[in-house]
Amino acid sequence: MYRTAVPVMLTSKHFDPEKILNDLKLVGSDRVFLALPPLNTDTCRQKAVFEKLAEAIPFFKKRGIETGVWFWAFMVEGENNFTPITGFGGKQSSPEKCPLDPAFLEYAADTVRTIAAMHPDIILYDDDFRFGFLDSGNGCQCRYHRAEMKKRLDGKELPDGDLFELLFSGKPNEYRAAYLDAAGESMKDFCRKMREALDSVDPTIRFGACSCMSVWDMDGVDSFTLAEILAGNTKPLVRLIGAPYWAENRGWNCRLQNVIETERMEQSWCGEGIEILSEGDASPRPRSNCPANYLEIFDTALRVSGGFDGILKYAIDYYAKPGYETGYIERHERHRPLYQEIETHFDGKTPVGVRVYERMAKFADMRIPKAFERSDHADNLFFSVASKLMVDNGFPTVYNGEGVCGIAFAENVTLVPESAYKNGLILDIRAAEILTAKGIDVGLKAIGESYKASYEFFGEEGDKTFVWNTVRAIETAENADIRSRFCCKRGDGTLTPKTPGSYYYENADGGKFLVFAFEGYELYYGRDNLLRSYYRSAEIKAACNRFGAKIPAYAYGNPDLYVIAKKDASALSVGLWNIFADEIFEPVIELDKAYTSIECIGCTARLEGNTVHLSQMQPFSFAGFEVRE
Repeated sequence: MYRTAVPVMLTSKHFDPEKILNDLKLVGSDRVFLALPPLNTDTCRQKAVFEKLAEAIPFFKKRGIETGVWFWAFMVEGENNFTPITGFGGKQSSPEKCPLDPAFLEYAADTVRTIAAMHPDIILYDDDFRFGFLDSGNGCQCRYHRAEMKKRLDGKELPDGDLFELLFSGKPNEYRAAYLDAAGESMKDFCRKMREALDSVDPTIRFGACSCMSVWDMDGVDSFTLAEILAGNTKPLVRLIGAPYWAENRGWNCRLQNVIETERMEQSWCGEGIEILSEGDASPRPRSNCPANYLEIFDTALRVSGGFDGILKYAIDYYAKPGYETGYIERHERHRPLYQEIETHFDGKTPVGVRVYERMAKFADMRIPKAFERSDHADNLFFSVASKLMVDNGFPTVYNGEGVCGIAFAENVTLVPESAYKNGLILDIRAAEILTAKGIDVGLKAIGESYKASYEFFGEEGDKTFVWNTVRAIETAENADIRSRFCCKRGDGTLTPKTPGSYYYENADGGKFLVFAFEGYELYYGRDNLLRSYYRSAEIKAACNRFGAKIPAYAYGNPDLYVIAKKDASALSVGLWNIFADEIFEPVIELDKAYTSIECIGCTARLEGNTVHLSQMQPFSFAGFEVRE
């Protein structure tokens, strides 16, 4: 059952349990999380927070509301001598404390015992349960972590000062391995000690944590493992990372569909038996800062996708007076019939589409792209550029199995089974280089220098697009079918000789490949012209046709029309979201084969064999349908 949980700020001056209870009923929620401010060593201030918490927990529990306490894991304010988390660049965090500091460990455990004595149903650590994306940069090289690294290096001395260049110097090395092991073990040990503290008071209380990008890779551990340790003998719980508010200001270079895909990717990494919540955060509320439609698109898309047990949905403004911002709750109420229709048509079906191969932990043995050799960039290796290429061009994706075909950039290609090559595989130049070194013929003869291309010429279209991205000069096998070419503009206005930009290739063993002459991750910080264009979309679709890959649902020519497709033995269900400011007058959806009947959700449509003609889609709207043979 998909559940909606709502967080509220305990210490807001407008905190009103009765009003919150009424709002929870409007949302149809029976779970609340009481959010606390950062812990504070000022005993008077902290005591006031705990006193208010001790009143709120029984209020909600007695009224049948499952009640959680949500607070910061490493963040501590007030005077203290706890060891701060210290980034690889040497900067110390202002509020965040290192979990290897024994004094901080005892303080944190005492906090858990204090809250446990109030007997909430759940304790949940907030988003700072990590070493990355902090005010100190990424990682921790405090004296405790350096000592743990030294142990793993058999006593070998670490250089003084900044460790960033040492760990991010391109190729994997012993220092990187030592750090990842030390960091991961420090996080796991912290979880063990906190669970022990909780069990000493009430072992029936569930204990979970919010995920963050770095806790899937660069912290040397993953969120699922930490959730299992925190859970003890209860069911593990994790709230994933990726929020609608990112899209408002293109946080981490994400559009809303990229945020949704980030959550789907993480969900695919989680093991069995864990409760998974998405991050339905519309911060900073009210709607004038983050539209409610972003939150509703996010919620409905993940309901369609499946695999989520619910959402932590920030439907109530943390600090505003009750009644000031009602738009999030109003839209949730209006969409409740749609949620039921989604459940009817999509539950029980399996996602279908292009398999995105994205490793959970790739930092350990990855050659770091040059664009990420900066301490303020490194953590962003977490994000999937391959996924972005697919969904920004209108293709449905999956993160398990082989899909109808596959895409793998850089070291993620090591995930791909050789059996998948015959289905067709889309590669960036780094992935092609890795496969070539393994003896797999992908049609690549040589890789030359990097250069900044001005244009990409598409021969079949007889046209070019502006790109202004770094690409590689390459030489292909003679029988490779070159689909586009790059060139740059000289100072005198003339163009350099064109080098292959993309090519299609089939090898003697039946392997089929579409290869791009750029490194996917190098595009993360540049313009995304290379990743999203009508010609790129058409090029990928043409390659899929040559692969023999039947794309379940595809719509050409609509920027940010996001597609999720699911199948069972008798039907195909398709969800579409127009995440763009323009209406789509008559969306035309090409299906994998001809169907004879259609049932619509939130739209009208005309089915013509393998093509669906939908009614007009307004900006930020949803349409869905189910077709049968």
